[in-house]
Amino acid sequence: MTHRKPKPRLVSRRTAMACTGGGLIATALGAVAGFSGGPGPGRTETQDERGAGPPAETTPERGQAWMPEVTHKPLAVNFTPGGIREMRGLVMHVQEGENSLHDRFSDPAVECSSHFWVSQSGEIEQYVSAHDRAWAQAAGNPSWLSVETSGFARRPLTAQQVHSVARIYAWGMAQHEWPLEPASTPLGRGFGIHSMGGRDWGGHACPGLLRSAQTGEILSAVREMYPL
Repeated sequence: MTHRKPKPRLVSRRTAMACTGGGLIATALGAVAGFSGGPGPGRTETQDERGAGPPAETTPERGQAWMPEVTHKPLAVNFTPGGIREMRGLVMHVQEGENSLHDRFSDPAVECSSHFWVSQSGEIEQYVSAHDRAWAQAAGNPSWLSVETSGFARRPLTAQQVHSVARIYAWGMAQHEWPLEPASTPLGRGFGIHSMGGRDWGGHACPGLLRSAQTGEILSAVREMYPL
């Protein structure tokens, strides 16, 4: 479940939240992503929403912005252009629903998004460039990419979803130097889950116990794709 971006002070609004193969590595290491365009200008955040730290524009970009061999559906709203200040890894969410999230994340009133979405059949959609900030996990947005997984917390990831999330992570290892390890806190690096951020990330239990327990299975699949 993605969490809305932090709100500017003195603004009253409703608090609804939406949570939001082996050949891939060779492609990710040497190829330029097949999508050369990018999302529109998005919405400019206030200083309160950006948080402390150097301006995002000073952060050098590294690695591919768009993952090859997946469906690109760039958003025009609900993200921060150039807003990734560092690249700690990938955070997994549960959708608590089914079907593509592109239409939902394209609604300006929703004010949330994720970089990737994975269907129960394993289809991958990318909505936000890896160089831009999705609005997925509140205070964790400037440092982490995000992936929504279709379905519900009471049901585990399908085998196809495990494989596809592993593909995304293997791409991130090749392009953005993510370590092949789990992350347990916002200050760590690797493959994390929404709930690890606690209150600062929205205080969610997302993606739930069943899917959280599958992080090891996903990393094992990554290891098969990306032998060290």
